[in-house]
Amino acid sequence: MSAADHFSASYSEACRRFLDAAGAAGAAVHSHEHPLKGPDGGMLATDIARIGPANARRILGIGSGTHGVEGYCGSGIQTALLSEGFARDLPPDTALVLIHAINPYGFAWDRRVNEDNVDLNRNFLDHTRPHPKNPGYEELFDAINPRDLTPETMAESRARMKAYAAEHGAAAMQHALTAGQYDHPGGVQYGGREPVWSNRTLRAIIREEMGKAERIAFLDMHSGLGPRGEGEIICTEPESSSTFKRMRRWWGDRVRSTVGGGSLSSDVPGSITVCFAEELTGREVTAGGLEFGTVPIGQVTVALQADNWLHQNGGAKNPQAAAISKQIRDAFYVDERDWKEAVTAGARTACGEALQGLGA
Repeated sequence: MSAADHFSASYSEACRRFLDAAGAAGAAVHSHEHPLKGPDGGMLATDIARIGPANARRILGIGSGTHGVEGYCGSGIQTALLSEGFARDLPPDTALVLIHAINPYGFAWDRRVNEDNVDLNRNFLDHTRPHPKNPGYEELFDAINPRDLTPETMAESRARMKAYAAEHGAAAMQHALTAGQYDHPGGVQYGGREPVWSNRTLRAIIREEMGKAERIAFLDMHSGLGPRGEGEIICTEPESSSTFKRMRRWWGDRVRSTVGGGSLSSDVPGSITVCFAEELTGREVTAGGLEFGTVPIGQVTVALQADNWLHQNGGAKNPQAAAISKQIRDAFYVDERDWKEAVTAGARTACGEALQGLGA
């Protein structure tokens, strides 16, 4: 089988194939069951596959499905790596921990967000403190969250965002659209008001699987930003930090920092990478996102707007549900063999370099 043959057409298929590949690779497997069910009535879960010593001092973690529907990409990569024997010759005193479907609800229901309409990658912050504000989002609220999906309304939305970008710059427009917000539970890019199930579950997994290690690397698989099939490794710390410098030694100029504006991603609060350092105090933690491009950003934006509108207007019962579900899946998952081969190759290389870095 080639790498492309390990990608799946549904969450349930992806879950089965991942668990089968983990079993065949000799991994220790366990699951955290989600309280809700999938569209087929089946169980949802975040599954963990571990290969290597229980007390390994070095751990490479690979995550998928933080942004639900992006799990089609990440799960395929994880399953391909397991099936190809990536973990067959791990360095001494090293373990591989694969965390499958971190946001299983979003993956199963073809949503980027979770069951609470929360963007999980905006949820990892201290919710006892005042939440960050996003003035640009507030100014553009009606454009970002259109009242309907008619051509006229969507054209008006694009015009307002284009005008904002012309006045404030493209980076400011991207920040307004993607940096998250904490005041509108029914809006796009909602970060939540408390730690959601996937946040709490991931923290427990980190403590259980990585708490005994001294050096931990984690790559979270994402899709939707950048040129088709190309990968960027996203660091959420400044270029002056020891973490960024270590990531550059491992991965070279594929690493970009969100803090300095050099990344495809905006500098967003509450990123998943934050919780690794919080849960693994005193250890060397190298956590980043591996982002693969899919389709033009305008198409991604419209898909997110349509998905959010749908789930404020009947969700799966809406007559447009099937079309919008396909629209958002197509924005974050390119169902073509060359793309699947490209993203797997990029991930395979990055993960191999992480193992080398951990052993250096």
